[in-house]
Amino acid sequence: MDKTKLNTAVLFFDRKGFYKQSQGKDASSLAEELDVFYKQVIDWAQEYKGSVIKFMGDAGILLFESVDNAVGFARALVNRKEYSSNVGIEYGEIVKGTFGKEPLEWIDVIGTPVNEAAVNLRRAARGNKSIVAGPGAWERMSVEDRGDIALTE
Repeated sequence: MDKTKLNTAVLFFDRKGFYKQSQGKDASSLAEELDVFYKQVIDWAQEYKGSVIKFMGDAGILLFESVDNAVGFARALVNRKEYSSNVGIEYGEIVKGTFGKEPLEWIDVIGTPVNEAAVNLRRAARGNKSIVAGPGAWERMSVEDRGDIALTE
């Protein structure tokens, strides 16, 4: 896959309290639990016209065609008690492509919106709202959609 420039919504999520919940569980049961979670995330991503870039344990990175779709996905995730998560969103130009070389190649995304979405995830974890958006995403949201979302500091 070549590297492609895209203007897109980038979303990072991380499940709340998963580390604590996983303490004392064996690896097999954690793997099964995460697989069920991954399948739900993939279903929601498809529903909201997004694509999963990668999972990292109980966290992940996704891309969406629009900020509205990213917000819809974020709300689905945040409002589902067993999957309650913190979410960071930003919009802008990124590069998506294959990185590395044989025998180790992977698809990844690079760019300021990716970094900002990650920072916004950390802000959500520290703040009083579970979804934090950067200015690029914020300006593409309707006023009605902003109610339960914090604008990054």
